Amino acid sequence: MSTPALRLVGVSRVHGTGETAVHALRELSLDVSAGELVAVMGPSGSGKSTLLNLAGALDRPTSGEVEIGGIALGGLTPEELARLRRRRVGLVFQDYNLIPSLTAAENVGLPLELEGHPALVTRQEVRATLKSLGLGGLADRFPDQLSGGQQQRVAIARALIGERRLVLADEPTGALDSVTSEEVLAVLRARCDGGAAGLLVTHEPRHAAWADRVVYLRDGVVVDGASPVQRQGRSREHPGAAATRQPSGGLTTGDLGAGAPAHLVGRLAPGAADGPPRRPT
Repeated sequence: MSTPALRLVGVSRVHGTGETAVHALRELSLDVSAGELVAVMGPSGSGKSTLLNLAGALDRPTSGEVEIGGIALGGLTPEELARLRRRRVGLVFQDYNLIPSLTAAENVGLPLELEGHPALVTRQEVRATLKSLGLGGLADRFPDQLSGGQQQRVAIARALIGERRLVLADEPTGALDSVTSEEVLAVLRARCDGGAAGLLVTHEPRHAAWADRVVYLRDGVVVDGASPVQRQGRSREHPGAAATRQPSGGLTTGDLGAGAPAHLVGRLAPGAADGPPRRPT
């Protein structure tokens, strides 16, 4: 049996202590395999965002174990967790989190540059990834020159560049119209069909219908997660026509590391006196 791309075993997350303790998750267990898209649904406060943070190595559980690609996260140092996020985990958010001063190609290639990949290899892989998502002609455009759907596809490309085969999506269509939402979900579905593993947080049943199965949370507990999604006769290939925001698709300041490319550092994190990021002139 192959190792799941993501595994949570008996995971609990408690905020605070004593009478004021809040149990965000209670002994939750979940496997997500390569090629599988799992939707997570539930009311506000049910633990969806906490689950996504733990799955993305952005937080540590109070008890239980989280594994990504067979690697147990519990014994890793902060530096090792940051390296694992860069290499194995892609995060997609509702508001895209693209860096406005970087082009689409530069946004997508940023994780590879931070890992020190040769520039030629990075450019080739970025171009191929953008082309596979229908964005081949938009590589040199800045985010404000792209539509909402195009920006989200760029974010998905960034989430899956390189060795990353686990994509975590937090309401990725929340800021999009219904037609564009379907287009973005079709892309996410296709990437999972191509071998990636996906965990999709959504409030919309019609969006969850793109998934292989749905996990329902209530009060930090899985109340239903066994029933496969009914696709209502749609084909697999084309079924239909508040986590803490992290910059750069989930990359924290610690993720940048001392070896961040010099030509990007100033555009990623300008000093306070410099104001917001600017395009190069």
